[in-house]
Amino acid sequence: MNEKAGLRSRVYAVLSVAFSPPREGLGAPGAPQAAVLILREATRALEIVIPESVLANIEGGAAHEMSNSPLERREDELEVEYNRLFVGPGAPRVYPYESLYRDSTGLVMGPSAGEVLQAYRRAGLAINTAFKDLPDHIAVELEFMARLCCEEARAESAGRGDLALRLKQDQRSFLDAHLASWLPAMCEKVIRETTSTIYRGFAEIAAIFVGWDRERLDAEQLSAVEAGV
Repeated sequence: MNEKAGLRSRVYAVLSVAFSPPREGLGAPGAPQAAVLILREATRALEIVIPESVLANIEGGAAHEMSNSPLERREDELEVEYNRLFVGPGAPRVYPYESLYRDSTGLVMGPSAGEVLQAYRRAGLAINTAFKDLPDHIAVELEFMARLCCEEARAESAGRGDLALRLKQDQRSFLDAHLASWLPAMCEKVIRETTSTIYRGFAEIAAIFVGWDRERLDAEQLSAVEAGV
């Protein structure tokens, strides 16, 4: 498996879990610490500069909550903060949907949601029927990038350079048209609004990583054009 694409897939997958409801990810025992371990190893291997203080703050926040709360209460605390930020009741502090950042309608399930759904279908992917949220939710878009990177790694391992190149182009197109165009603004709001060092840390890492990945794919594309590939 192509090492770089595999590492990128792991980072996207961890970030997808981080922005999913806690009972589907971060609420599990040791989940934030396990996520940090993956991120620390992957970003170092990719030579991405993530301040150690950001990773340590996630670990420290998780350790503090675990030491002061039974597991059920800790899950509830994460759930409460997740809902306060992204769900409600009332207006969420941070909307996790692309449509509300990019579409002039100011409504969910706007044109952007339809476009990302088409991108999933073109890639031969469908949203799990158990998932009850919208297709342009941040967790879904991050998972989609994880899947594209994983498929790129498999194609490279199988000697399918043509397929790997197409998958890389799909990643670049999706970042440019969708994820990278709104994730930074969403992460800024999370950093400003959250009371949790865990969510603040994951928002900081997501903004850094997606920005790095977009620049890297753009640079590779430019090099390919200059080389006449």
